[in-house]
Amino acid sequence: MSLIRTPMAVAIQLVFMSSALLAGTGNVQAQAAPSSAAAPASHDFRVPPGELGAALRQVASQAGVLLSFTPEQTRGKTSSGLDGRHTVPDALNGVLRGTGLTAALSGNGAWVLRAAEAPTMGSLPAVSVTAQGDASEGTGAYVSTAALGTATPLGLSLRETPQSISVITSARMADQGLTSIGQVMAQAPGVTLFSLGSERTGFTARGYSITNYQLDGVNTHSENLGLNALPSQSLADMALYDRIEILRGASGLMTGAGDASGALNMVRKKPTRQSQSSVAGRAGSNQQLRGAFDVSGPLNNDGSVRGRLVTVAQDNESDIDHYRHNKQVLYGVVEADLRPGTTVSAGVTHQRNRSKGSLSYLGFPLFYSNGVMTDLPRSFSPAAPGNRFDTDSTDVFATLEQALGNNWSLKVSASHLTSSQDERSVYLDVSGGFADQASGDGLLLAANRRNYHLKSKSFDVKVRGPVTLWGRKHEVVFGLDYNEFQSKTDGSFDWNLQGTPVNLYTWDRNQAPVFGDTYVTYDSTRRQSSAYAAGRFNLADKLTLIAGAKVMRYDENYVTDAPTIPYYSAAPASEKHVVTPYGGLVYEINDIHNAYASYSTIYQPQAAQDRYGNLLAPRQGKTYEAGVKSGWLQGQLNTSVAVYRIQQENLSESDPGFNVPGTTMPAYRTIKGARTGGLDLEATGALTPNWNVSASWSYSRTRSNEDKTIQTTFPRNLVKLWTTYQMPGELKRLTVGGGFNWQSKVYSDISAWQIERDLYWEQKSYAVASLMGRYDFSDKLSATVNVSNLFDKKYTASVSDWWYSGMYGPGRAVALTAKYRF
Repeated sequence: MSLIRTPMAVAIQLVFMSSALLAGTGNVQAQAAPSSAAAPASHDFRVPPGELGAALRQVASQAGVLLSFTPEQTRGKTSSGLDGRHTVPDALNGVLRGTGLTAALSGNGAWVLRAAEAPTMGSLPAVSVTAQGDASEGTGAYVSTAALGTATPLGLSLRETPQSISVITSARMADQGLTSIGQVMAQAPGVTLFSLGSERTGFTARGYSITNYQLDGVNTHSENLGLNALPSQSLADMALYDRIEILRGASGLMTGAGDASGALNMVRKKPTRQSQSSVAGRAGSNQQLRGAFDVSGPLNNDGSVRGRLVTVAQDNESDIDHYRHNKQVLYGVVEADLRPGTTVSAGVTHQRNRSKGSLSYLGFPLFYSNGVMTDLPRSFSPAAPGNRFDTDSTDVFATLEQALGNNWSLKVSASHLTSSQDERSVYLDVSGGFADQASGDGLLLAANRRNYHLKSKSFDVKVRGPVTLWGRKHEVVFGLDYNEFQSKTDGSFDWNLQGTPVNLYTWDRNQAPVFGDTYVTYDSTRRQSSAYAAGRFNLADKLTLIAGAKVMRYDENYVTDAPTIPYYSAAPASEKHVVTPYGGLVYEINDIHNAYASYSTIYQPQAAQDRYGNLLAPRQGKTYEAGVKSGWLQGQLNTSVAVYRIQQENLSESDPGFNVPGTTMPAYRTIKGARTGGLDLEATGALTPNWNVSASWSYSRTRSNEDKTIQTTFPRNLVKLWTTYQMPGELKRLTVGGGFNWQSKVYSDISAWQIERDLYWEQKSYAVASLMGRYDFSDKLSATVNVSNLFDKKYTASVSDWWYSGMYGPGRAVALTAKYRF
């Protein structure tokens, strides 16, 4: 057979050989001059994750080498992809990592695939690639081939999971300059953000708050009043994470206490087998200065012990007057292969945050006393410049992974988190009254201090492996988990400032509060233990059943103690043998499309209290979902279409005019029933090797038992688009991108009992656009410019009905990031 030497000829022949592989006609050969296979030179590679055969063909084409393999060797296998400059053997073995295959040079100068020998200590493969295992970093891709841990414990791929899941990869975060979890979630399909003041941020999907969080697939806990004390949630810095997985829909199989909205899995960066380091600096609007350092690699000669260290320091102001935020983050992890089949890892994350001029639970006042909506500047602050909000959090974690033989494995994970939060604030109490539009009179000051302490323990152990039943092979997993959450908040007031009349337009922001002794204590304890089992059962050649259940026991007590009143209230709740079943069918239509249908359950204990101080009854319900997931262009582009219906009971809503006894906290009540219907469309991946895209449209509508539309502060329609393109030819070092987020109007009817008036709030539909540009000066040095809210759109991002307050979205911001790899 003659050798083809031109790139165009190689590409043409690859097309014919691809057809041969799909048809199963035998050997596949990508041909070029044998001499180039032996050359030690490096080449630039850009191979997105996807089907293994396609990845190998792209490496052969981009390097111009001879490669031979059979369809049987690659069938059913995927690759994590490759990005950057590598030698030919490093590139081939890079895309083969984790497949059980290795590339070897034959006597005639061609590359062939062989079964990889099991690595032993002292003989680990020396493969210098950027992408590690199932990591998304270094691939340059918007799609991830990693096994998912968000919906099931089975480690299914995106197409195999019968629920809606989106993944934000390292490349996507880098392109858009996303450095916080809030920024990432703002770009996630079907998700919106809400804020309580400047420090507390949460997320909603399908009309409901996301309250289930995971770290590396292990559950952690969220508490509404303590969101910012948990580094794994609204304060998380993305320098620590490889990717973020977002499940939309009930997550009862994984979390037990499942929620209708979904779950968030934050996957940490792991130590790499090859040395790699980077330093990045960023300067931007609002005096933002940020530095990040990331070093990873082997700690001994044979690479059996590896480590990673990430540090971050950031200081910035904001659009809000007098506000400033400073944070430092430290992350360290060590991973060791104790012997073949046994890997342990342990690490620690510490995060320190300091804020001045912070807003407490409230933003700007939504209304004047005449019912007219305010139109205050984006810079308006209801807080004193001396306010502070300080948090310190430390998370220690460890994992053991053990191969048990016969392809069974054991995984044990544990973590212990401690956190403290000190908040001291003087602010306009916009929940206690309304200002006169003309004079500005009518508001009162609030001056309080909160000390918050949290401890959270998590433990998970599971065994997983194959079984043979009815003449077919299946996979099952069995596990136990435990989570213990304890938090305590002490509150006190400056009684001289508390309740002082103040003017909206002219109030003096320079008060120096003097806080008294503890006035009220909130003490929350929650323990949840579960046993779970799940299986992936091959019912037929193309039909798979995903089924499982979790049996949960939980105990919770929410204590309010105000000795100076005196007032004491304990709201204990306990439930045994709560079962959250899960089921799904996946049908493989062909190599591109999978159709699925799933059923998942909702059981969510609620921390909200009613007007009598009792905890609300747990929210319960069911989610039904059906859709089609597709992997186009050999898995480089993923699309999904899903329709769903949610049925729930005991939804909470504010109880206007009532507080929890002995407190200033609003009381809540339950809604008998509600149903939500919706549609999710998403396309993410590469249209060409140079063109990445992420596009989504989400529709959701919730109706009450009386057929009234509720949850109206969640938009009925959400559209998000982002794309980047690496320029061709001489401009190949330049990448440009842009996109926008659009949402339909949100609104709410509010009963203002203080002024005996029904109020209506509305934010009309709006779009926020962004741009980026990156130039790679070399393989090591790059500079990226990001512009967010390009047209400086002013909009209300979130509201609190009870507190009659709102928070504006951030204005236009420009940031320059320089990154050097060494």
